[in-house]
Amino acid sequence: MLDRSPMRTCRVKRRCAYWVIVGMTLAASMQFNRQAGAAEDATRYMSAEAAEFFERTVRPALAEHCYECHSGADDDLQSELRLDTLAGLARGGAAGPAVVPGNVDESLLVSAVRYEAFEMPPAGQLPTPIADNLAKWVAMLDDGFAAAAEQLPVGESAPVQSGPHWSFVRPQAVDPPPAPAGESVGEIDRFVRAALRNANLAPAAAATPRDLLRRLHYDLTGLPPTAAETAAFEADPSDSAYEREVDRLLAAPQFGERWARFWLDLARYADTRGYVFQESRDYPNAWKYRDWVVGAFSGDMPYDKFIVAQLAGDQLEDPAVAPASGFLTLGRRFLNNPHDIIDDRIDVVTRGLLGLTVACARCHDHKYDAIPTADYYSLYGVFASSAETAREDLPPALVDKPEPVTPVVFLRGNPGMPGPSVPRGFLTCLSTDGPRPFEHGSGRLELAQAIASPDNPLTARVWVNRVWAHLAGRGLAATPSDFGVRGEPPTHPELLDWLACRFIADGWSTKALIRRIVLSRTYRQSSAPADNGSAALAENVDPENRLLWHARRKRLDLEAFRDSVLAAAGSLDLTVGGPPVSIVDDDAPPRRSLYGFIERQNLPAFFRTFDFANPNTHTAARAETLSPHQALYMLNSPLAMQAACQLAARSEAALRDGQADDPSGAGAISARAGDASFNETQARVAAMFQFALGRAATDAEIAKAAEFIAEGRDPLEDSPPTRNPWNYGWGAFDPQSQHVDFHALPHWTGDAWQGGPALPDPALGWVTWRAGGGHPGTPDHAAVLRYAAPAGGPCRIAGRLAHPAEQGDGVRLRLVSSRGSVLGEWAVHHGETLISVPDATLSAGDELYFLVDCQGGDAYDSFELSVEITATDPSAAPRVDRFADGFHGPLPPPLDRWQQLAQVLLMSNEFMYVD
Repeated sequence: MLDRSPMRTCRVKRRCAYWVIVGMTLAASMQFNRQAGAAEDATRYMSAEAAEFFERTVRPALAEHCYECHSGADDDLQSELRLDTLAGLARGGAAGPAVVPGNVDESLLVSAVRYEAFEMPPAGQLPTPIADNLAKWVAMLDDGFAAAAEQLPVGESAPVQSGPHWSFVRPQAVDPPPAPAGESVGEIDRFVRAALRNANLAPAAAATPRDLLRRLHYDLTGLPPTAAETAAFEADPSDSAYEREVDRLLAAPQFGERWARFWLDLARYADTRGYVFQESRDYPNAWKYRDWVVGAFSGDMPYDKFIVAQLAGDQLEDPAVAPASGFLTLGRRFLNNPHDIIDDRIDVVTRGLLGLTVACARCHDHKYDAIPTADYYSLYGVFASSAETAREDLPPALVDKPEPVTPVVFLRGNPGMPGPSVPRGFLTCLSTDGPRPFEHGSGRLELAQAIASPDNPLTARVWVNRVWAHLAGRGLAATPSDFGVRGEPPTHPELLDWLACRFIADGWSTKALIRRIVLSRTYRQSSAPADNGSAALAENVDPENRLLWHARRKRLDLEAFRDSVLAAAGSLDLTVGGPPVSIVDDDAPPRRSLYGFIERQNLPAFFRTFDFANPNTHTAARAETLSPHQALYMLNSPLAMQAACQLAARSEAALRDGQADDPSGAGAISARAGDASFNETQARVAAMFQFALGRAATDAEIAKAAEFIAEGRDPLEDSPPTRNPWNYGWGAFDPQSQHVDFHALPHWTGDAWQGGPALPDPALGWVTWRAGGGHPGTPDHAAVLRYAAPAGGPCRIAGRLAHPAEQGDGVRLRLVSSRGSVLGEWAVHHGETLISVPDATLSAGDELYFLVDCQGGDAYDSFELSVEITATDPSAAPRVDRFADGFHGPLPPPLDRWQQLAQVLLMSNEFMYVD
């Protein structure tokens, strides 16, 4: 047991002293926060995820429950421990370090709040969620936290900033720098080229026509160009041809779908509510908000009107904007806690539209930006004065309450500790003439108008920066949802302001903004650095390519990847709009991925594997990971297998039918593929390359692929053990020969194998297999689980057999080897028994039969079965096969050589990357 004496010296101060502290004026509170570690940029000492979790969850809890005795404001610091600075947390106090990065069990602060040691705070144990959040944060840390935080003075103060932060000053359009001598470039390029000249760097060459067209198509529509479109542009890659292609794609319905998905990330869109109790988990009409966003982008709704419609559409005389309310109402429900719901709405509005982390001021004045807690509760009052109403055919809406709420500050964010009242209003730092209280109803319309005002210094900048980030791979300001002090300043501030001013002057047109950017030489340059001495210099001077000396290579996101797979297979359904569909089922419809059903609480593995946005919160930019799971998905998933088969069949059909004039690009059996010098195999290979990669195959690629096709199938490809060792059937045991007569069950219901579509089956009775158990049939129709050993060697077999029903006479399990021996027998009735064969030996291809039959009658004989077969040969690769993990429906036949070639093309880096 740890010695508790050092921290037990912490006294419980009189409550009146506490109220003196929390009752300080808001201005004094802001000054206190600046002195108490406000200068600490947590992202310098921990991951961005850990830093955000700390600021939103951990620091407020420490402020409320621990600062009374362990902060710089305490004139009698207890146990020499300060918890209001990162350095104080890292160094600890008299008892040692308070936090051990990554080690929850050794962190004294965690054990103290859990009352495992020291029992802090002494007035009473904190709620479990607070301790759990603290433990979660500690687990996020690594050794860099302690090492870096040690470099800080324990009480470091914030630097005094002279003048307002750059983002709070209204953008001013300056004339672009002069064009380089002898070059004809646009305004955007003149800003970029000037920065490059100042660094003695040169831009990259222009992208190849194919790379440029592919980049443009993915950026504007999320879909690849067809081979025919690529060939046409390669034949005429002129500026005028490129400009016509830009205008065509901006007018395509797929443009609205692509850019709507970007917005839905910001709006934390999902089709479900998350964790709720006694109410439906679905938002049945969420998709109508999604379709409204698609229509808004397709129709180029001015961005200022786009904002107002989503914040206060109920107060506009326009029924067409009714679905727009989903921006505010389709978030997480937080078990219907109104304070958390409002906090979520404040966060999505301020981070999404203003690029400010206002929600950080819920419990204390913002640690970095000029956002006092009073401003947070001014916005809180706006949403607290709005009631959510359900609508039969639309997403929920917000409407003003008959009497607006006069908000009060919740001290330390605690609704049970009301502080001074504040008026409903806008952020002080963005109110040029001083804050003015909202006067009309809840104030939502006034809030929307203040955000969408051309005088607002943030709104246009933030959206322009987001658009630039989607097109260029990185924003001019690299922190698109944080334009505050902690955010990164723009690399090209004059360009950002110039674009923001032009955006407003163009009527807040997103299409005009995108057109301006994609027509620039900067956008059209190659992702390969210039092949000259400048490239080597640039790698040293600007390794992150902040100065835009070449284009950034981009990988397909989840939607573009899946849609491209379906497009290559020739099955993509381009129908626009409609209710969501599951895109993770084995037989998922080939709709665009935008229309996939998004389950907020249990996001399917496919979405997580390919870095989908977290639907629980505003997502400024998606993570980009490379993991083995992505490759395994392309090897084994129903989507990949089916697409490979369809692509192979498509190439065969194109060759057979001679679709040379097919506008989809099947006629991509171009002149090259139809060359008389090609044999049938070579022509089909050429067609497949054009369908999958949108280009002609090289002679070397055609020769290599034809050689692969000619090799034929490897017999091992058809061997069941290499595919899945488990099979599910029925049969009977012959005691004399000690063999099992095994027959595979013929019908798959979607989650079970059985004799036919209805139970009992006329021939096989009740025999059934499910993940984790099943039911035997009559004595002649036992349920049989077959295991085919993928490799040989000693192994251990363990498991559990249970018969849960009180009725019936129980079941019996016999474990039989295909070598003609019974390895064990177990019987159970209304109970369970363990299965154990500690020292079995198998050869590759040997089969084990787990035969479960009834003891007499077959009524009430449902059973539970778990089986685990573990290889025990220390010289062999470790392997564990579990029945529950391997349970599967019908397995597709092994791919033939053409289908394998198709799968290889769909897995290639060339397919997965834009250029």
